[in-house]
Amino acid sequence: MKLEYASKYNKKTIAVFVKKTECKKHDLSSSESEHEKIFKCLLNDKNYTTCMPYAIAENDGKRILFVTYSEVKSYENETWKMAGHNLLKAMKDNHIKNIDVDLSSLAPETYSSLCLGMLLSSYSFTKYFGEKKLSCLHIIDSITLVSSDKKNTETAIKSAQNVYQHVAWARDMINEPSNAVYPETFVSIAKKECKSRNIKVTTIDMKQMKTLGLNGILAVNAGSKNPPAMFIGEYKNPKAKKTIVLVGKGVTFDSGGMSLKPADSMVTMKDDMGGAAAVCGALFLLADKQVNANIIAIAPLTDNKTGSGAQNPGDIIKMYNGTTVEVLNTDAEGRIILGDALAYGVKKYKPDYIIDIATLTGACPVALGKHASGLMGNDKKLIEAIKEAGDTTYERVWELPMFSEYKDQLKSQVGDIVNTGGRGAGTIVAGFFLSNFIDETKWAHIDIAGTAFLDAPHNYLPQGATGVGVRLLTKMVKNLIK
Repeated sequence: MKLEYASKYNKKTIAVFVKKTECKKHDLSSSESEHEKIFKCLLNDKNYTTCMPYAIAENDGKRILFVTYSEVKSYENETWKMAGHNLLKAMKDNHIKNIDVDLSSLAPETYSSLCLGMLLSSYSFTKYFGEKKLSCLHIIDSITLVSSDKKNTETAIKSAQNVYQHVAWARDMINEPSNAVYPETFVSIAKKECKSRNIKVTTIDMKQMKTLGLNGILAVNAGSKNPPAMFIGEYKNPKAKKTIVLVGKGVTFDSGGMSLKPADSMVTMKDDMGGAAAVCGALFLLADKQVNANIIAIAPLTDNKTGSGAQNPGDIIKMYNGTTVEVLNTDAEGRIILGDALAYGVKKYKPDYIIDIATLTGACPVALGKHASGLMGNDKKLIEAIKEAGDTTYERVWELPMFSEYKDQLKSQVGDIVNTGGRGAGTIVAGFFLSNFIDETKWAHIDIAGTAFLDAPHNYLPQGATGVGVRLLTKMVKNLIK
């Protein structure tokens, strides 16, 4: 879909936004006298109310599409992303391929969110559709934003396109099946994105892992025919005063291992590398913005299978930092590979902050559903930076408690800790497990198990991968280096 600027209307259909307000009050987002006149006529139609998602009026051979939007209280950016989404939905419903959008009375600070809402809503994953199925899709060709403010409009379009590019990349990576994206191919695809940017790439392969003692990743990988890898991307700014490490869980398919998942629970497990996709997408976006910080993205990559060499419940792993882990459940594998990656990131880069993001626990969506990600951490400033970023991007988070009593659930009779502490407080206990691998570094953990992948579309979030984390982490970094 092409998003562009123009100073004059030249398409057959024009979109005008209408704010949904209390009964008998109407807020038309246009200062064009002709559009105001047509809207007043529309109001005389007893069948029309601003409770309707849209209405179409004809005038002198042109169609005016009045698109309704609602204020999302306390979240202005979300208000305008939703307005953009509503426009896309109205265009699809009415098979409109090209449209001009009246921005005449909108404030310039709303443009970027409006554009981003349109772009996020335009996403679809159709790579594996056949010709017959593709021919049935409604494709929107172009949306032209019409205003007298060329500079701000073009800046907003460029900014939104840049953000969307990396969210879409993350969505694509997660939506790809596991026979297309596995450790080797993930690294190859991510490397291509790094080539055009000032990003240094290091890949740690199986042989190097054995030498380094990254035994957690090796243990999870033991039942797989695909060798593991750890992708590391480094963006360095010579003026940077902060070093921030982002660690993303990269389980490219999770069968549960020997603690096998039920068949229905396995269907969407290609999404278990959502954290890895998020940290890479954020890295690329931050590099594009030339952010004044050193950013390192680490993605430990493996699948979790049941091959003849697979780890068993009861096995003991000596992790990279020397901690011994008793494996009670092989389906709690994400925290094991993250533990190695966190410890490696702390030792190698000595960061000011380290943040991990992962589709970690089934307990998280039970507690928070699909509208918030779980958050834990040991530093107030970092926690607040993530919360503020969540509110700004609408990738909201909810902080969970780190009461010391939860540590008791990780006690092992034969090792230092166990990898799962039972059903109670599963998300919190998983976070406490990770805290064993960060030394004294300022750290936060974000659990996106409920927000990374949706069974059905929700507003501008599609069915399947949402790309959550790319925008959240980018804004968090900006908050931390203010």
